[in-house]
Amino acid sequence: MTVFQNIRKGLIPARLTVDDVYALTESGVLAESDNFELIDGEIVPMAAAKANCHEIMKSRLTRILVLSLADDVRLFVEPSVSLAPDILVEPDLAVWRKDGLPREMRGPDLSIVIEVADSSLGYDLRIKSPLYAKYGVRDYWVVDAVRQTIRVHRLPVDGRYTDVEEYEAHDAVAALLLPGVVIQLDSLD
Repeated sequence: MTVFQNIRKGLIPARLTVDDVYALTESGVLAESDNFELIDGEIVPMAAAKANCHEIMKSRLTRILVLSLADDVRLFVEPSVSLAPDILVEPDLAVWRKDGLPREMRGPDLSIVIEVADSSLGYDLRIKSPLYAKYGVRDYWVVDAVRQTIRVHRLPVDGRYTDVEEYEAHDAVAALLLPGVVIQLDSLD
């Protein structure tokens, strides 16, 4: 049974906390394969199938990040990140220190968060960007897999990013907190 079938049957309350999500998953009411995020206590369904351009871009970014990262940090693909007691997001890619446990990481602990967008571009820009800013993610990138651009969000103040720039595929973009990590979309293997 999927998370949405369980909601319809009344097995899952309308508002949840991150702890509720983990408890429901451990008890089998939610499946680990269910694709959703928890935004302000509400389950938001995510696409189960992703377009080819999304998956290819995510794979290319994963490869370059793994090859570029220092030994004291790790790349996580689609990790569950608790930004607040009622917010659980699953960015496409996130980097944090290698000794950090996924359930303990919060916004300021993340060195970079990258969302790869095709059909989710509006959601990543209008919903997730303010969340990441509010909870202290200092370097948030939205990579548009269709247009081949990177929109970089940096320096959150009072729940808003104060520095937002868009880069084209031929532009080299350096990560704010990861020395030596530079992404240029048109040169990715």
